[in-house]
Amino acid sequence: MTFTNLRPYCVNEGRVDPIPNGFRLTLPPTNAMVYSNSQLDDYQVGGRFHFKYVAPCHLALQARFSQQAMTGTSGFGFWNHPFGQNGEVLAPPCNVWFFNASRESDMRTVRGAPGWGFKAATLDSAAVVPGLQNPRFFSLISRVLNPLLRLPMFSRPLMASAQAMVRANEIVLDNDWTAWHHFEVDWQIGDTQFLVDGREVLRCNRAPRGPLGVVIWLDNYRAVANNGHYEFGYVACEEEQWIEVKFE
Repeated sequence: MTFTNLRPYCVNEGRVDPIPNGFRLTLPPTNAMVYSNSQLDDYQVGGRFHFKYVAPCHLALQARFSQQAMTGTSGFGFWNHPFGQNGEVLAPPCNVWFFNASRESDMRTVRGAPGWGFKAATLDSAAVVPGLQNPRFFSLISRVLNPLLRLPMFSRPLMASAQAMVRANEIVLDNDWTAWHHFEVDWQIGDTQFLVDGREVLRCNRAPRGPLGVVIWLDNYRAVANNGHYEFGYVACEEEQWIEVKFE
């Protein structure tokens, strides 16, 4: 896969700067009152989202992070940008990516797995209900569910039901992320594989078919969606942090 169509999308002083064969995505110190983001993607066209990748597809890059424990969320891979900036769900969340969330978040999609950490992960929420990928049908469902998910008495059973039905796979990875590593996603319909430095770290037979878009990002986002509590917000970043990526 080539990356010639990647374009920067930055919010509140986030930066994307070129480096040899790649880019550095930088997030300056920021408070928890505002959203800050440094991003590269290939699906925002003319103010609209246009997702073009379907399985089978392959992504490979090198990356390193400024800190071992990054604040907010960060990562790279394929997804369908399902959330609005205020936390509203715009589409059934689907992803095939390397994803990192700091401990301020608790986004559990696989039972028994933590809701934070550096992960290889897939998620296919569109498989939960037949016809959910239809924009009009999903818009109707989300208008009903979004307000309920913010109420503890409803969010607990709804989140438990969603966890039981979604097609999700993930594994928490442990490594020195401040050093350069080679990451690969071999996204197939029936056998998706994640590799770090040539070593397989996750293989699964349940992944979304797409269409999805490529994203590389770093932001100060947090989300809690567990134990009956459903909340989106931002995290304060005490010092500058960045991701460097190089393409092959």
